[in-house]
Formats: sequence, C-alpha cells, structure tokens
Amino acid sequence: MAVIRYLVTNNQISNKQIIINNLLLNYYSVLPDKKFTNKTLVFLHGWGVDNQLWFKIVPELINKNYSLYFLDLPGFGQSQIPNTTYDVDDYKKIVYEFVEKLGLKKINLIGHSFGGRIAIKIGAENPDFLEKIILVDAAGIIHDSRKKKLLATISKFIKPIFKLTFMQPLRKKFYLLIGSEYLENIKLSKIFTKVVMEDLTHLFSKIKKQVLIIWGRDDKVTLLNDGKLMNKLIPNSKLVVFEKAGHFSFLDQPEEFSNELIKFIND
Repeated sequence: MAVIRYLVTNNQISNKQIIINNLLLNYYSVLPDKKFTNKTLVFLHGWGVDNQLWFKIVPELINKNYSLYFLDLPGFGQSQIPNTTYDVDDYKKIVYEFVEKLGLKKINLIGHSFGGRIAIKIGAENPDFLEKIILVDAAGIIHDSRKKKLLATISKFIKPIFKLTFMQPLRKKFYLLIGSEYLENIKLSKIFTKVVMEDLTHLFSKIKKQVLIIWGRDDKVTLLNDGKLMNKLIPNSKLVVFEKAGHFSFLDQPEEFSNELIKFIND
C-alpha cells in the first residue's frame, strides 16, 4: 500500500470513472508527456482482486514513459457488479469499449489469471488496436469440467456453513480448489461458475500477435503445465518461468517481471 500512497501523493497516477454497458467502472492511469509516450499498456487483473495489485511494478514502468491503464473489471475494486450473469465474452466486450472510448491504439494487453482469459479471447480475434499480449499465470484451460462443476455446485450449498468464524481457513482452501477465493457475492458466484466452465484451448492457435507467457513454477491455481500448453499451441509465443514464484508471479518477483515485460514490449 506504501507504493499506492506514494504514486497518488506525487500525482503519478490518476483515478477516474467511466460508464460502459450501463456500469460505472473505475480505472487508474499513468500518462506521461504525450510527446514522449512510446508504448501503451492495459492491465487486466485476476478474479477476486483489483488492479491496485499491479502498482508494485508501476515505478519501473514510469521510468520508461509508457502510458499505463488499469481497469477494475465489473464486480471488482470500485467498479459496479453486473446485473446479469456475465461470461468471458461480456468481459471482453467491456475491454473493447474501454479501448474505444479512450481512443487507445496499438496496446500491449497484460492479463493475469482471469484477466488472462479475457486477453486470450481478445487475442484470438486479433483486433487492430492490439500490438502484443502478455499472459501471466493465465486461466483458460479446463482439465476436468465435471470436477469443476461439482465443486462449484457444492460451494453454493455449504457457503452458509463457511460463514462461521472457525470455518474461515477451510473456506479459503475450498475456494482455491475451484480457482477462486472470492465467491461471497451471489451474483459474482454465478458469474464465476459460468466463467470457469469455458475452455479456451481451441482459441490458442488463432492468436497471431506476439505473446509472452510468464508463469510461477510454484503456481498451485493455474499449473505450469497450462503455461507450457499455451506456449505449444500459440504460434508466436515465448514462455518465461520464474523459479521462486506462485500464482502472483508479478508480485513474488516484481523486478524480474518488469525486466521481462519491458524487454518484450520494446523488442
């Protein structure tokens, strides 16, 4: 949080709202002098968090005079929760409209976990505004849909039990099994169940943009084998594995992450 306070205090990051699809959405931006801006980066966070998690790497990127945009996806951070049961395509459309409304061009799209699902969807369509893609411990591969469906269903029935104080540690472990620690809201719970049921493997070969895949070797939420499969099926991709990192590899090794990101988008 010290990083966030420093950025805000020194006017290095702006906080704004935008209306997309009748939802009030929150986003942050870091905009250097337009004369010297050479790259535009759009960050998509994972499930159950918001884009403030990315701020740890912002100082390194500010020094490169990038234009940075961090969108709180619908239902997270300070953005409104959707009134309907969104799927990945709905979230994809949110990003499309965000890019269009702000007039962004040639963006480098960075997606972590659930944000990676959205980035994959967009990448498979190869829109003109997209320059490169960075997938960070990305979700999108379903290994056993029956198990996922069963666990998601069970979570709805036993959720009231998990509200008891002594059950909190078990609740956290259970939600991790189905890929989320953020199922308290019934609307988001339904969205999550819908999102995790969709396998995106068939889209990998359609991505024609350059893709950097970054993974933590100790990731227990999206396993490294998923990253290897993405690397195998996405034509123009490169896989980088951080040895001492888990699912939030960009937080576990921020300096290494920033170096790989900068090197990739400047190449």
